[in-house]
Amino acid sequence: MKHLIILAHPNPASFCSSLVKALQEHLAEAGHEIQIRNLYGIGFDPVLSAADFSSFADSKIPDDIAAEQEYITWADHIVFAYPVWWGGMPAVLKGYIDRVFAEGFAYEYTSGGAKGLLSPRKGSTVCSTGEYSEKYGTVHNAMNLISGEVIFRFTGIEPYKQLFYGGVPSVSDEVRKSYIQNAIEEFSK
Repeated sequence: MKHLIILAHPNPASFCSSLVKALQEHLAEAGHEIQIRNLYGIGFDPVLSAADFSSFADSKIPDDIAAEQEYITWADHIVFAYPVWWGGMPAVLKGYIDRVFAEGFAYEYTSGGAKGLLSPRKGSTVCSTGEYSEKYGTVHNAMNLISGEVIFRFTGIEPYKQLFYGGVPSVSDEVRKSYIQNAIEEFSK
């Protein structure tokens, strides 16, 4: 299987980055192909601009968007890995979705309504939070709805895993290691 992991964390020493590295190593050892797109590392511009809309209208996809769409097209499984900030995904990831998951590529409007164009891919989210998971129940539910239904299903992607790891800044190293092991086990199923 071909996995595209889209990482949205600016700190290469973060738990989120460590988790992605561990997933990458595990999936590669299991014979899978993996591509990592570190949005901060590549300097992805998250701003959907008027120039982007003009380009789309002229059927000319900006180079940075076209490159990311090639990664999406390549993948069987798309994973968003990010910290939860202010109850949602970092702005760079939201901007990535705004720009890359564009009409005509990820979805189209038909006489019967919107139609997703990215099936038969699977989509997952792996999130870290500063607050403990027990206190984030409603937020997790809302985020599952947004990523699972509003982003993935809308574009034809089948929601697969939605994992949350809480209290990351204050839990022990052993707990963080157990989180990483849990993610590896979840992606091994």
